[in-house]
Amino acid sequence: MRNYTALRALKREIDKCVLCGGCTAGCPTYDLSRHEKDSARGRVMLAKALLEGELEPDGGLMEKFDHCLTCMNCVEACPAGAEPVKVITAARSEIYRAMPKNSLTGLIFRRLLPDRKALGSFAALARIGQKLLNHLPPSQYLPFVRGSVKRKVPRIAPKTLRDIYPEILPPKGKPFMRVAYFTGCMADRTYQDTARAVMEVLISAGVEIVLPKGEVCCGAPAWFAGDRDGAAAAEKNLHAFNPYTVDYIVTSCATCGSVLKDIYPELLGPRLLVKKLSEKVIDFQQLVADRLWDRLEFKETDGKPLKVTYHDPCHLSRGMKVKDAPREILSRLPGVEFVEMEKPCACCGGAGAFSLKYYDDALEIGRQKAESVADSGAAVVATACPSCRMQIGDLLNRYNGGGDVVHTAAIIRHLLR
Repeated sequence: MRNYTALRALKREIDKCVLCGGCTAGCPTYDLSRHEKDSARGRVMLAKALLEGELEPDGGLMEKFDHCLTCMNCVEACPAGAEPVKVITAARSEIYRAMPKNSLTGLIFRRLLPDRKALGSFAALARIGQKLLNHLPPSQYLPFVRGSVKRKVPRIAPKTLRDIYPEILPPKGKPFMRVAYFTGCMADRTYQDTARAVMEVLISAGVEIVLPKGEVCCGAPAWFAGDRDGAAAAEKNLHAFNPYTVDYIVTSCATCGSVLKDIYPELLGPRLLVKKLSEKVIDFQQLVADRLWDRLEFKETDGKPLKVTYHDPCHLSRGMKVKDAPREILSRLPGVEFVEMEKPCACCGGAGAFSLKYYDDALEIGRQKAESVADSGAAVVATACPSCRMQIGDLLNRYNGGGDVVHTAAIIRHLLR
């Protein structure tokens, strides 16, 4: 029998499942297929069968675990307090380790993402490819084209934030706080408007910002794909952020924040350096609501208020437990009318690589989100996850004829005096 170390460590989690089916309520993939293999309960039973030697690790079994958005709806719904997502990601890692290695994923997880120079070279090539695709008419032969509509994706920037900004950004006025900003790959290379908004708001509140030059990918793509050795390259982040004395490590990406705070202690071990980093991680919105709100000065506004709704990223609301802060901010901003959409915590269907592998399913899962946005009557959707932002932007473009999707920081910055 194989030695499934990661799964065996979660034997108690597996045994917590009493097959009640509570996890099926609100599970995006189960709602889509109504197949037991697409429920958390079904996947936990598959993991148990793998652990006990009743199933062998192969591509077909990996497909069943891959077809999960790790949205943590099951964790929230489980009456027994189990954490099926931990079991699912552990099962992925066991199968990934046992199967022949894919040279492409190995290149991405172990060579590109942990290496800023290599990723920069790849981004330059991808930018050329993106320009070519943008000029081509919609065709069934192009990727992610459905119904003659191209997928809406952000533009890859010619330079990263760290190519543009210095390592230390001084605050406005007397320093009140010092933070390190973990931008993540998306804000660094595509959604730079988010990063600029975050930095300008922090600076306006008297916060000194550190942009560590050695920051690399947080490791989420490798971790959720099952390549734990590839994800461990995130060790570089420990050494990039450790030299700086800061009050917080601020994130504007739900997944990055959740991985840094909750996954790093499991991935990199119970070391003081890891504990020190994870305990300082805070979501930008939480920091503003808790510590910075009274330090911000806003313009006086008149006229019709901007109607804004908010989408809860799964890794932020269920992972980092940040739900109230964005609503407090949006409800108090001058010139903004905050409206709650129906089921704001429902997964949008993005989930990083899920929408690349299962684009049609991602669109079908996300259709309800597009309808909820339309029914809210909001002109703008605020969120705090670049993957969600990309997915919802695509959904609105496809189903609602367009609409603005921004990070909450962008709305705050726009209203600053």
